Amino acid sequence: MKKILILALSVVLVLVAGCTTTSPGTTAATTTTTTVPVTVSPTSTVSQSYPANALPMNASVTLGNATHQITASIDSFELAAGSEPGNYTVTIYVAARNTGKDPVKYVWFSKLTDLNGNSYGGIGVSHGGNGARTEWILPNGTEAARDYVDVDSNQGLTALTHGAVLDVYFIEQQVNATYSLVPDYHVTWAIDPGTIQ
Repeated sequence: MKKILILALSVVLVLVAGCTTTSPGTTAATTTTTTVPVTVSPTSTVSQSYPANALPMNASVTLGNATHQITASIDSFELAAGSEPGNYTVTIYVAARNTGKDPVKYVWFSKLTDLNGNSYGGIGVSHGGNGARTEWILPNGTEAARDYVDVDSNQGLTALTHGAVLDVYFIEQQVNATYSLVPDYHVTWAIDPGTIQ
């Protein structure tokens, strides 16, 4: 009886300690938890954070291949009152530098999402459904095309001032061809609190 109690106590201690054993020929699995740093305004009450894949807002990203290639970056934001009270237009300038060998032409659509998950714009919606459009950009040339999204409330604008996520969907235009609404590239930037105001 004493041996059974000691054996039972040993099993309980092993389980409580979280120890596991592996049979010969197998390896124990390890789990690593990584936390992503989050930047939020100390005065905001947000229910979400920036996505893990979001680039810092001052980061540039290269899209394409050796011949058709751009390096995209955020140029600036502008805010204007809309046509009706409580409505606003957030203008987004994204700069595209042609770092490839051939002239390129792009259309892109912007989507702004506040840290509560409310979105404005998107594919077929931003810039009145037309998106931002570049002219032909020659190699080593840069163009900052204008896109915009409409924000339909004071609360929506206030949430965007506390930080946002900018998704930009890039569609390359071919010579003598219309473009589809299927993006060739998608880039996500984290917009710092206080940028949109």
